[in-house]
Amino acid sequence: AGKDLISSLVSGLLTIGPRFGGALDGAAAKFSWAYDHNLSPEEFINHMRKQKELIAGIGHKVKSLENPDKRVTIVKEFCKQHFKTTELLDYACEVEKLTSKKKSNLILNVDG
Repeated sequence: AGKDLISSLVSGLLTIGPRFGGALDGAAAKFSWAYDHNLSPEEFINHMRKQKELIAGIGHKVKSLENPDKRVTIVKEFCKQHFKTTELLDYACEVEKLTSKKKSNLILNVDG
């Protein structure tokens, strides 16, 4: 809207935070913590509920089981093809299976 490239780029970068764009970092940290502490996906969900915390990386305003986010599919396929193991991704997918039973938009979300 009439702004120079640098201002536009900086503005975009500064909007990245825990609820949009930066949720992947929080999701990775939480999923890693739960996996490393041998929590089952159900135990992890219950822990987050007791802490009254949203699960970063789960939930989308527009996408759902019926209208999946193709970016998530691409990331899953890339990981399966290029990494020897995908235990953390598999764990996140198990969490998604449980959360999406409660509400169809509680799916993996790559950006918030």
